[in-house]
Amino acid sequence: MARENHSGALQEALRRLDLVVEGVKTSVVVSDEGFAIAAYPGRDDGNPSADPLNAAQVAAVSATLAALAERSLDRLAQGDMGRLLLEGEAGTLLSCPAGDVTLALLVEKEASMAHVLFAAQKTAAEINAILARA
Repeated sequence: MARENHSGALQEALRRLDLVVEGVKTSVVVSDEGFAIAAYPGRDDGNPSADPLNAAQVAAVSATLAALAERSLDRLAQGDMGRLLLEGEAGTLLSCPAGDVTLALLVEKEASMAHVLFAAQKTAAEINAILARA
């Protein structure tokens, strides 16, 4: 799979998600290895620890949590992960599988989670379709 050939389409999918959903601070397409494939907004100042919204930071944390969640679900015989939702005082981290990759979102606390969940699932399906194209 040549993901680099699809970077424009992935970026556009994330941009559309940002346009239709209020409260998404950062969205990142994450590889299984924890690398950011595409991000919106594409913040990357070279120092991930300085900005927690940095794409590299979101990708690494999201991949780590998704791997742990998948192992936990497997051990408890609960099937494949549908999505991972981690709520904090200041906002939410949402991870949705998108085929061989994951869509990770950082969401403001005040955002409508029903709207975010619906749009994230739709965008994850779009990302899967983009990466499935030959």
